[in-house]
Amino acid sequence: MSTPAPRCPTCGGLLDRDKHSLLRPGERLTPWMIHDLPRIAWIVESRAAELTEEERQIVRDATTRMLRALEHDAV
Repeated sequence: MSTPAPRCPTCGGLLDRDKHSLLRPGERLTPWMIHDLPRIAWIVESRAAELTEEERQIVRDATTRMLRALEHDAV
């Protein structure tokens, strides 16, 4: 039994749909995507007290998925 795709926090659509993809098939992550991650982390750190519980869960889910993807890829 597979888990359903997560939903877009903006529109509520499933994130496994093409309209949410920033990349074409076979296209690599661009440097701005990778280099934006530390900036996003800094923003979350500096504004953590302002986040709602729903926003906190979105951050938790996203970081868990990214870490899981890296662990899976390293195998």
